[in-house]
Order: sequence, then structure tokens, then C-alpha cells
Amino acid sequence: MREFFTSLNLTILFQKEFAAQIIHYSAIFLLNLASYLYIFIKFYKVLCYCKMTFDWLPMINPYRWPFSLIQVLTTPYFSFWSNIFPNLRFQNSSLEISGIVSLEALNSLLYLSVRIVQFLILILEEQEKNFIIDD
Repeated sequence: MREFFTSLNLTILFQKEFAAQIIHYSAIFLLNLASYLYIFIKFYKVLCYCKMTFDWLPMINPYRWPFSLIQVLTTPYFSFWSNIFPNLRFQNSSLEISGIVSLEALNSLLYLSVRIVQFLILILEEQEKNFIIDD
């Protein structure tokens, strides 16, 4: 990642005070946004795992209070993925892979949010290093 900053000449932007302030506050805002996105996706992933687990347990009624909330929150997400990936049909059976793909999509979003946070932290470190050099 550090090679990215050396290949780009960002020190010119960091030397202008107004541009540096815009970059600084934008990076902080995006850092907070990506961090909250990470927390939301982690929570939603737990809800999705709960729904998939409760679907396998026949004694749990999905229409009662705590379970109905999980159904309401996660059914649109799973139906979106089941529309994209229909069941794989074999001779006498079928296999639904949309649940696996939907959970992997959440894992990919988690990874992406972590990489965004790391990149924004690098931007803030570079900016701070350039401010220290300039002062």
C-alpha cells in the first residue's frame, strides 16, 4: 500500500492547507462510515446465521416474536440471492446454494470494509507525516 503513495505525488496536495483539511476530514468521515458499515454487516451476518439455523430446527416457530423479527429482517436478503441463484437440479433432488453465496457475499463485504479502513488509515498517516515534515 505504501507504494501507492510513493507512485502518486500526494505531497503537493498535502502542502496546500485547504486541500489537506478537505482530505483529512473526508478520510475521517469515510473511516467512520466504513467502521459503522463493518459493525452493521457483522450484526446482519449473525442474524443470517440465526435464520439459517432456525430453518433447520423444526421445533422453532418462525412466526413467534423473536424469530419473526429475524425472518422479517433477513428474508428479503435471502430471496434476492435465491432469485439470482436458483436451485441446482439433479435427477431426483435439488441443491440450494443461494444461502451459502449470500453468507459469502457478507464475508466479502466485511473484507472490503476492513481494506477500506486500512487504506484510509494509511492516508491519514501519510498526511500526518507530511504535516510534521512541513512544520
